Amino acid sequence: MTTTTSHIFQVAATPERVPWARHETAKVLDQWAVHGEVADAVHLVVTELVTNVARHAALISPNATVRLELDAEALVVGVADAHPFRPRALPVAHPNGGRGLLLIRGLVEELGGTHWVAADTTTGGKEIVVRLPLTAPGA
Repeated sequence: MTTTTSHIFQVAATPERVPWARHETAKVLDQWAVHGEVADAVHLVVTELVTNVARHAALISPNATVRLELDAEALVVGVADAHPFRPRALPVAHPNGGRGLLLIRGLVEELGGTHWVAADTTTGGKEIVVRLPLTAPGA
């Protein structure tokens, strides 16, 4: 049986609270002894996704929920909001945005992880989920 450790927190969907979300994530990952490429990637994922909530969903979703889960094989991070729009990474960056999800997609694939958008049935919104293996691909 695999044990999963989790930490869930909410953050106001404002640009000023993005650094706090990143700091809270770093604190938890440090407590869990998750360092290196995986920790760096999760810091970036949380920063980009909470920023996206602040930019694109704050009128409908004044808060984002950040979920971190760790088991023996992987770290999962999810950022949820109440906005019903389901984003997709653009094939290339657009002058008006799209770089964050494009960056996340490339980083996740480079680290051998997966990503998806899940419906959040409690809010009618969505959760962007990233799963990163704790060992490098091919290790």
